[in-house]
Amino acid sequence: MHRRLLRVAELVRRRWWGWRKPRLRGCAIVARNDAGEVLMVRHSYRKRDEWHVPTGGVRAGEDPELTARRELGEEVGVVVTAITLVHVEEIDLHGATNTVSVFAASYSGTPVADDREIAEVGFFAPDDLPATTPDWARHYIAKAVA
Repeated sequence: MHRRLLRVAELVRRRWWGWRKPRLRGCAIVARNDAGEVLMVRHSYRKRDEWHVPTGGVRAGEDPELTARRELGEEVGVVVTAITLVHVEEIDLHGATNTVSVFAASYSGTPVADDREIAEVGFFAPDDLPATTPDWARHYIAKAVA
């Protein structure tokens, strides 16, 4: 039931952004394990077969690095041990202007899906990503592993 509500909320949010056209700030985290594989997630409320890097919205007054640390903890239960800003860009996000800070990170702990926002966690070599990885995620991974 909660996944259905998240999907509906995501649709409403996208429509709201298209109408209001707000300025947003977000982050994307390219976290790698000791083997160099990228930690990727499947969301419960987006296309079910797509694999993404963890992302999140920056709260008012919050530093994007703190957002990245918080999101990894909330979504997959790990603690960031090192983090580096590798890229910043503005994108159109369903009508909103989103300034995205991309971070490369290492972590401690074993990533586990929160079973709320995140349905599944996986690890993939940067040069062998799933076919369902969107272009934006591939772009962020390339920036982080360069």
